[in-house]
Amino acid sequence: MGDYGQDPMAQLELGGNSGLVLRRPFDPTAHDLDASFRLTRFADLKGRGCKVPKEVLEKLVSSLQQDYMQDPDQPYMPMSSPRIGIGLDCSVIPLRHGGLCMVQTTDFFYPIVDDPYMMGKIACANVLSDLYAMGVTECDNMLMLLAVSTKMVEKERDVVIPLIMRGFKDSALEAGTSVTGGHSVVNPWCTIGGVATTICQQNEFIVPDNAVVGDVLVLTKALGT
Repeated sequence: MGDYGQDPMAQLELGGNSGLVLRRPFDPTAHDLDASFRLTRFADLKGRGCKVPKEVLEKLVSSLQQDYMQDPDQPYMPMSSPRIGIGLDCSVIPLRHGGLCMVQTTDFFYPIVDDPYMMGKIACANVLSDLYAMGVTECDNMLMLLAVSTKMVEKERDVVIPLIMRGFKDSALEAGTSVTGGHSVVNPWCTIGGVATTICQQNEFIVPDNAVVGDVLVLTKALGT
């Protein structure tokens, strides 16, 4: 691998200041990989191409839909706190104590860039974006989900996977949370994603399903950025 000890940018990055430095474009040869190495070649589809069309998904998961009417003797599942999940960005599960809810999401996709470190950061941001879509701005915990392509040779795996993990971890730290675990498997295609969880009160999340004509849409940045 490249000599991180002589690279001041890498030293800052490894020291926990990754958000403060400009990184050089990923150069496979600097890590003793073939110059032709491309992370995006380890999946036949790109990015969110792994998603099942919404109409098909709704049909497939229809059996998971349940009537969440609760026994009145179970006050920890009040009618004012319905479980929310299928069809939205996150699931919202009322907890047994304190009138709190657990907001949780999971997401993953295929490589869309060839820089493993940046791919890890993008994958983490993609997971967190589902919480943000519910108006939740803080994440209590993250898990990482990773499928290592069986097409990777040992050298590629040993170089690329740690970089992906480091990017994922650094992105989580920048968002004010941490990665405490996860799950990894081998798979023909490389996939990167995770789980984000937060505990909040009922007034701390927004269910984005009540929009009507005339509502104002506020964009925090330009579309496509």
